[in-house]
Amino acid sequence: MTPEERHLWLQIQQRQMLALEKISAQLERMAIALDRLSPRTAPNYQFPLESFKGFDWSAIGATVDKSDQHGAAVVSWNGQQYTRRSPSNKFDPAVWFSRCVGKGEDDKNVYERLVTFKPLSKTEVDPLPEKVTRLANF
Repeated sequence: MTPEERHLWLQIQQRQMLALEKISAQLERMAIALDRLSPRTAPNYQFPLESFKGFDWSAIGATVDKSDQHGAAVVSWNGQQYTRRSPSNKFDPAVWFSRCVGKGEDDKNVYERLVTFKPLSKTEVDPLPEKVTRLANF
């Protein structure tokens, strides 16, 4: 290889490296933007228990992967699968979809919930303070 060819080859290599660095920086910015747009954890939407059987899963961006006689059993959201759960104890009736996201400090499983269906009629609402009702012209 002549000195001129070697010099040309080095210039080409340098330009390729600069182009790759620019591509890398753009990809990093795109990844940051995507992280901002998509939540990292499930939102734990709340809906009335009565709406579970005929729930429109597309309304929260989920799809039903598996169902049984009770309705959806496994759903996918944001690339993750969530399994139906329901307590069989003294607590109020509820149905929720959750997935294990790892172990806690106490070495117990940690879960996140996608959606919870529970009786909303028992939800207590505090009255609005007078200064709020005045400003809102109620």
